[in-house]
Amino acid sequence: MSGMERRLPVTAAADVPSGHTGLSSAEKYEQVAFTFCKMGTTGLIAWVLTPPLFVLLVAIIAIWFYGRALRLGLTRSRCFLRKPTLIIGFWAFVALVDAAWLLNR
Repeated sequence: MSGMERRLPVTAAADVPSGHTGLSSAEKYEQVAFTFCKMGTTGLIAWVLTPPLFVLLVAIIAIWFYGRALRLGLTRSRCFLRKPTLIIGFWAFVALVDAAWLLNR
């Protein structure tokens, strides 16, 4: 057995409870919200190529998930803006501008 093998602990799959991720409810919602945040950002970057309805839909879903995570106690996100209230405000602004643009075109 090499030195590296002796230093690394060996854990069996049976040692980890099934379905246990170690995340709080707020962190689970933040994971989903962060996914929609990334999708919305991608939609904003590719606005010319994507339907504006996609950006509106993703913004609304991101707002809902971040709102849920915020109510469950999330105080910091992996998103670039970091603060859930700031992220919600940004996506609300994007949703309002997008909805106005869709209605007035």
